Amino acid sequence: MKDEQREGRSSIDDIIELYKKDVDRTLLRENLKLTVEQRFEQLMNMQVFVEEAHRAGRKLREAA
Repeated sequence: MKDEQREGRSSIDDIIELYKKDVDRTLLRENLKLTVEQRFEQLMNMQVFVEEAHRAGRKLREAA
């Protein structure tokens, strides 16, 4: 980055730029199109999925 471009920037800005390259912002945009209620519903559905996956994993370990 050129010195002129770095003026006014902190090392935090550089760190943020590094992280941004690995973030799929399309998913963030799609999520922000949802209402708060829809986002909570998605979160609750994910929690149900995680609990079922844990339960299935325990069942498999106990059967082994």
